[in-house]
Amino acid sequence: MPPTDATATTTQLSTMEGPTSEKQLKNRPKASALRQQKLPAWQPILTASTVIPTVIAIGILFLPIGIALFLASDGVTEKKIDYTTCGNPCVLNINLEHDFQGDVFLYYNLDNYYQNHRRYVKSRNDQQYLGDLTNVKDCAPFDYDPATNKPIAPCGAIANSIFNDTFALEYRPDGGFPVQVPVTTEGVIWNVDRDRKFKNPAIPPSGDLCDVFKDTAKPPNWPTEPCRMGGFENVDFIVWMRTAALPYFRKLWRIVNRKQSPQFANGLPKGTYILTVQNNYPVQSFGGKKEFVISTTSWAGGKNSFLGIAYLVVGSLAIVLGVVFIVIHVKYGHSMNDLSNVNGLQQ
Repeated sequence: MPPTDATATTTQLSTMEGPTSEKQLKNRPKASALRQQKLPAWQPILTASTVIPTVIAIGILFLPIGIALFLASDGVTEKKIDYTTCGNPCVLNINLEHDFQGDVFLYYNLDNYYQNHRRYVKSRNDQQYLGDLTNVKDCAPFDYDPATNKPIAPCGAIANSIFNDTFALEYRPDGGFPVQVPVTTEGVIWNVDRDRKFKNPAIPPSGDLCDVFKDTAKPPNWPTEPCRMGGFENVDFIVWMRTAALPYFRKLWRIVNRKQSPQFANGLPKGTYILTVQNNYPVQSFGGKKEFVISTTSWAGGKNSFLGIAYLVVGSLAIVLGVVFIVIHVKYGHSMNDLSNVNGLQQ
């Protein structure tokens, strides 16, 4: 008796599914608890007895941390001098009311300057800063000199806009002779920048750094050839190339050299100082502002009370919320036994 259409179809499907079933068996994951998703699971149950102590504990922990951070920031001595509208050269009298004890750091502040602009941040070539002078990829529009068609070194918008104001600080003691405050670049840049990110090309035995840079062009805004400023290993260049995230930023310029002069062994004494600035960097076109900053540091860094205040606010808020939760729980809350009884009644 010939097979019916249904029998023939079933036979064909069985024949087609045979290899597929075997293939699925071969690819089956191992019968381990991890692969079969049989590991034990735990899910916390948020109850008043667990949430309220946690919130109060966070508040108790954050309050002393905030107090410590705030006191550390408050103990930092700092002096800001705005010289935006000063002439060139700019000579300003500074009066330090207190001694700046310990290491003293000299910064410059820039306001309303957006170093985090996407096109600005991308306009650089890290391979060139390691010694490959002809590599100007991603440096447009400051990649080649339009007059000579030579590659610009250092290339890019960040390098072209380097901050070029210079400062000189002089101490005027009462009844004494003026003394130049000694400064140093040691400790200004990060070790990773100095050792791994910025390297000059190899100098030939019979030449100098300018011989290495002779087939390149300087950035348009640089008044001096890069080879006469130390090339890629120039401290001010390395500091500037670490772009800031906010439009108001501070960059370290120099550190007072306490070892060079016994008069400044303990830092900067209070008194009168003369600040001479070569005011070269233009900021009026974008409404910017420039400041020279003299500051000490603490174990928590420079003078910035935001972090301490943030810890105090969060800690205080956590304690207040913990007390509010306790009141609500005592007045309106139910115990686990009550909840169990309610579930039993519903069943």
